[in-house]
Amino acid sequence: MNYGNIVLLTPKNDEESLMIVKIAEAAGIPTLVSKQPHGAKLEREEDIVERVWATNPTVTKLVIVEIPGVETETSLRATGLEIEIIDHHRYSDLDRMQPTSSLEQFLAKFVITDEQLRELGFDPEMVRGVGIIDRGFLWALREEVQDRELAKRMRDFYRGLNLELGKEHKDIDEVASKAWAEREERPGVLIVKTEREDVPFRDAISFLTADHYDVPPQIVVVEGKRRMFVQESDYAVELFKIYGGFTFGCDRCWGVQAKPEKPLPELEEILGRIA
Repeated sequence: MNYGNIVLLTPKNDEESLMIVKIAEAAGIPTLVSKQPHGAKLEREEDIVERVWATNPTVTKLVIVEIPGVETETSLRATGLEIEIIDHHRYSDLDRMQPTSSLEQFLAKFVITDEQLRELGFDPEMVRGVGIIDRGFLWALREEVQDRELAKRMRDFYRGLNLELGKEHKDIDEVASKAWAEREERPGVLIVKTEREDVPFRDAISFLTADHYDVPPQIVVVEGKRRMFVQESDYAVELFKIYGGFTFGCDRCWGVQAKPEKPLPELEEILGRIA
């Protein structure tokens, strides 16, 4: 595939997006990496038009990964750019839910085969594992990969990506272990919370949960007064409709981040709706 007229705009704020960046750069795809953390918005990308053209002066198509912003997309189209979206989330004002992960969509859109991945220095099975885990967590990995040794290698590879993401991730395991030890189990729901707001530990809790449960429990994860998640829940879409935020994990999970004008809902209020 000829990438001469393309720019890929993607964050690098989690394991999946890091994998996308690694493959894109190895494949020679002109790539513009956003510095935004989770919750990225296209309107927050400063000087976006200039940066896109600086990345590839012959660009005619911009492929955007998980950085929503319909108004800015419209403005970019007005410059003559063709805009394509890779995403699999449902946001408060925008539904981009897809049955495949963004990594899986990226590989399909850019027609990157297993053979090409090997030529670029990647293990296709490990790449596949990242897509599976991002789409459906370890429960999907357990269901789709019957070879236990391969599944463990995929899991370890995913965790290795986490360690590459920077200093803000170094305390995750410690915070997650402490919160897990203090978890509360009520009928129909597991509650794991911390007062720490500077450590995004939800993924680590998913790993700990999978280590202790054969069937995924409904779980509430609270990161201080900043973020709240409900995972493996029949009520994810209902919570999204009531409180906004976003859904993920094929609409089985819901998350919300506090805003200055809109604090997190009370934990007991959420529990009253799901348990």
